[in-house]
This record gives sequence, structure tokens and C-alpha cells, in this order.
Amino acid sequence: MRKLKSILLLLTGALIAPLAVAQTATSPFTAPEYYASAFNLWSVNSQQPNTYIFQGRSICNSAAQGVNFFDFATNAPVFINDSNNANDERVTPSAITNTAGSCGVTISPSHTHNTFQMQSGTAGLQEAINTLKDQSAWPVVIVLDRNWYVNANQLPGTNANSIIGAATGDYTVLIKDITTSPVTFYAWSGSAYQSTNNTVKNTAPTLAAGAAAGTGPTVANTGGSTAIVGQANVTAGTSTTTGTLFTETWPTVANGGPQYAGSCTVSSVGTNLFTAFTVATSFASSQRTLTVTATSAPTASTAYQFAYNCK
Repeated sequence: MRKLKSILLLLTGALIAPLAVAQTATSPFTAPEYYASAFNLWSVNSQQPNTYIFQGRSICNSAAQGVNFFDFATNAPVFINDSNNANDERVTPSAITNTAGSCGVTISPSHTHNTFQMQSGTAGLQEAINTLKDQSAWPVVIVLDRNWYVNANQLPGTNANSIIGAATGDYTVLIKDITTSPVTFYAWSGSAYQSTNNTVKNTAPTLAAGAAAGTGPTVANTGGSTAIVGQANVTAGTSTTTGTLFTETWPTVANGGPQYAGSCTVSSVGTNLFTAFTVATSFASSQRTLTVTATSAPTASTAYQFAYNCK
């Protein structure tokens, strides 16, 4: 009997042990990429002629690829799909309503609309941008596929290219057009989405000395430096001090630079080591900047080398 119990315990342990170490990978995001066309599937049916505020809040709420969103925004044109095709039109709301009992938009259409549907006026692109931006320091990818182009080119008074050019977003959203070969990427320039010539360039940042490097310093990146890894060479001048030792500035987003601040590590290498510094990355005016700040003054007329590695 005792031997039987021991066997049962061993078998039970063998079954439980694999389960104990098994883990499921999780992600805070519902998809690796999001399709603009998935955000184009919503519609709100008319309730009264020429009335664009609807009774019932839930009818203005939709979902795409596991993400919930409100249908309307003042930067998202709406398509009034009229029962009379001659009255179809695309209008941008001046205000939205989203209360416990009603939802909708304030608009000034050119036509009378008795029976209609409210739909996306951007084939889902602006809705996707509005919903997905600012979720993370890393950009989200919104995909334009053939479904999106077909729907966008059927909207009255516009076309797919015009919709891309008029889209409003920020640096946390990257648009990927998979209908071209190679694919075309659009990044936020600060005022509009612009093509990045199909890929992010691997151009090295521009090095500049700061006040801490003193008077008459010389700086240069080594010839093999790239946008990701490289070496900054700084020869201090006279009257060195604390503060900004040097900065590295990447190309703008429109010119293929990174679309976010990211994270960079910097280490002192070579013969003359200098370790009294801090590192910070920032993103402004569509450019990443790496700033190395000296917490004590470097030695005058001394050559230093700093290796950088950025994500």
C-alpha cells in the first residue's frame, strides 16, 4: 500500500511539474498591426430627417481588431450615405456629442438628407489613428491594403491620396501601405504624413559640442557610425565646465529618421576615460536628440571617445 502511494505521488508530480513551468506570453496590444479598413466597418442609421444627433449612446461605439472606439471626432470627416445617391456627401464635424443618452455630430451638409447612414469619411484611416495613437513610446503600425483603397476611392469629393495627405496624427503612428512593392511607409512630419522613401534610413546623427566641452573643441563621429551604433570623438578645448558635453541629432522623420525618442546607452571608451556624465534622449520637431551632460568638467585639451548604442 505504501509503495502504491509513492508511485501515485511520483506520477502526480510528473504531471504537475510541466504545467508549473508552462507560461503564456502576453501583450498589452490586441494585434501586431492594425488595418485601417477594419475601422471602416461602422455605420449609424438615421433616426429623423436632417438630424445627426442620435438617441442611444451605444450606437456610436464600435470595435476593430479588439479595440473599442467612438465613431466620431472633429478631425474625422463623415460620409453621409444617402438613400438618394445624388445627395451623398462628405462633411467634417464642427462638434461631437457623446452623452449617456445621445451621440452624434454637429455638421452643415449641403444637401437635405431624409434617409441615410453615417459612415467613415476616411475609409477608417482617421478613426484608426485617433484610436491607436499615444498608446506607447513605440509607434503603432496602421496598414493600408487594397480594401482600404477601394473604399477610399469611392468616397465623394476625395480620393485615397488626398485622405492620406489630410490625415491628422502624431509620431506614435506609422502608416504602412502594402499595395506597393516595396511597401511605402508614411511618418508624421509635424504637420502631415509624408513618405519616408519606403524605409527608415540608417544615416548617422550629427554631432555637436556643448558648453562643457569648453572653448575651441573639436568633434567628429567615426566613419563607421550609423543611426544605431557609432562613436563620438570629442576633444575638449579650454575653459571646460559642467553641462552639455555633446549632442547627437538624427535626421527628421520626413528624411528617414526615427519616429520616437527611443533609448540610447553611451559609454566612455579609449585611452582617456570620462565617466562623470548622464545620458538622455528626447524627441521634438520630428527629430531624435541624444544629450550627454557632464556632471564634472572634462580635462582641457584632452581627446575622449564615447560609444553610443540606440534602440
